[in-house]
Amino acid sequence: LRELYHDKVANDFVKPTQIYLDKLLQLNGKFNIHGLMHITGGAFTKLKGILVNADAIIHQGEITKPQKVFRDIYKKGASDEEMYKTFNCGVGFIISVPKSEAARLVRETEGSEIIGEVVKGSGLVKIQSFFSSSVVKY
Repeated sequence: LRELYHDKVANDFVKPTQIYLDKLLQLNGKFNIHGLMHITGGAFTKLKGILVNADAIIHQGEITKPQKVFRDIYKKGASDEEMYKTFNCGVGFIISVPKSEAARLVRETEGSEIIGEVVKGSGLVKIQSFFSSSVVKY
């Protein structure tokens, strides 16, 4: 970011990280949680660590639509692959539950959305980029 923005400071750069622990503890007893992932350093590539004989497919949606700061970084020359490998692009946390529980989980968690699915595969993360028409694969 320093290379792109130099000394400029924006509110998006200093917004505190949301802490999810209390909410996760509440959800743990209500749902069959298969995986949890805080999407920070390493961004979406971190999902590879919990995929066994499966692929994660991330779709475009309201939550996966990157905020202005990420669109600005992309416009300054970062590739789709770099954006989703380095930045969370607005997705702070991912909870994996069975498809049959996903809609109920969304109803019980403010500001959440179904962003994708897990399908049989070989451990790939596939993201429909919001920055272009490409599909990013890790």
